[in-house]
Amino acid sequence: MTEYRIDDLARVSGTTTRNIRGYQERGLLPQPLRRGRVAIYTEKHLRKLRAINQLLSSGFTLKHISTFLTNPTARVGDALELNDILDEYWADTERPQLSRKQLEQRLGPLDDATLARLVGAGIITETEEPGVFEAADTHVVDNLRRLVERGVELEVLTDVHLRFTQKINEAAEILMTAAHQEVDRRRGPGWMPETDQDVAWSVDLLGAMRRAGTENAHAALNRALDAALDSELRAHQVAVEQRSAEEETA
Repeated sequence: MTEYRIDDLARVSGTTTRNIRGYQERGLLPQPLRRGRVAIYTEKHLRKLRAINQLLSSGFTLKHISTFLTNPTARVGDALELNDILDEYWADTERPQLSRKQLEQRLGPLDDATLARLVGAGIITETEEPGVFEAADTHVVDNLRRLVERGVELEVLTDVHLRFTQKINEAAEILMTAAHQEVDRRRGPGWMPETDQDVAWSVDLLGAMRRAGTENAHAALNRALDAALDSELRAHQVAVEQRSAEEETA
């Protein structure tokens, strides 16, 4: 069994002696063996340090890491509060609450049917307080407002938003299904992390898939918008030419 003094452990693990002592105080690392006044660390300490480093580099805080490492029998999602972390990281916009009056100030007069369409499209959701709604995020309602001010009908915008987000949801499902299949391919169906390294590996994989998906989606959407705009401009030009020809022969 390889043994390390604290300076050696810090060097091979890529951290500092100060961090090692801090992790011990938090209970993230077991206490070292003692030979007289000399503290002796083992491969177990090194594995935990590397796992901590990986989790920190993936965006987890020491609080979340401590929750898992001090309670290894807990479910990973609960112990690391993954839902909270992923909500913050993947959907970092606020969800403001707006009264019906505030919505009408932005979008114009709203009857009950129009409100129902906005809810059905996921633009707003009802809250427990009557007449108060929660917006999907800080941008959606304001973006709709800018288009309504330019004369676009809200009913049309609501339908576009619904169809567009459905496509986005399909793309997200493709991405996360691929991540799930990759886990199954490597670890087998129904696998659950059991060690610090398992947790770090799964977190790193999901984070990498998310980053790749976000960047590729932005690039693909920009290319698709350019192509769609060109197509619509060409179609419009054809319509202009046809109209001109019809007027000349009229």
